[in-house]
Amino acid sequence: MIILFVYLIPVLIIATGIYLSFWTDAIKDISTSAPKPYSFSRTQLMFWTIIIMFCISIQVGYGVSITQDNLRGDILALLGIGTGTATLANLIDRSDIANAKDRQQDRNPSQGFLYDILDDGNGISIHRFQALIFNLLFGITFIFGFLTAVDHKLPVFTNFQLGLLGISSSAYLAVKASENNKPVPNNQSADNSSEEEQSTRDIKRF
Repeated sequence: MIILFVYLIPVLIIATGIYLSFWTDAIKDISTSAPKPYSFSRTQLMFWTIIIMFCISIQVGYGVSITQDNLRGDILALLGIGTGTATLANLIDRSDIANAKDRQQDRNPSQGFLYDILDDGNGISIHRFQALIFNLLFGITFIFGFLTAVDHKLPVFTNFQLGLLGISSSAYLAVKASENNKPVPNNQSADNSSEEEQSTRDIKRF
């Protein structure tokens, strides 16, 4: 039983997360493009879900009871930040669709995982990059702290750390809310103008 939980279950959790991430639409944007671009907010939620489930499965393998001491407020806050960010991002997407906006997610197919989660439709976004760095930094710190703990307890996240994650997620959402309000790119406008001019010339010929 110990071997099953300590080794097999955590590996299965990681493998399942990877499969869902790259072979399904679990962390991809709502989009009509093919292939669909990856979503930063959904990636963040998947990232922290896998980390926390991975750690908890190892705790169970070592006989640590899952109680209120394990699932503390800071751990729930980590999941809450990811869940809240993904939920609000989804609402923004649904609102843009309902308002028939020219969505960059529909214009631009996937350019690769890393580029997709950093791109806001106008190139690499510093806000997304900042959020990515904070998530990676704290995620690695969390796993390292857990694996080196002698009592197999989840690391404690301070209000400062949670605040940084919350602020970076808020900045991402603020930019996302306006990314589809930007004007159509110049090259697309030029193409449309060329088509209109050509149509005008064709009409004049008749």
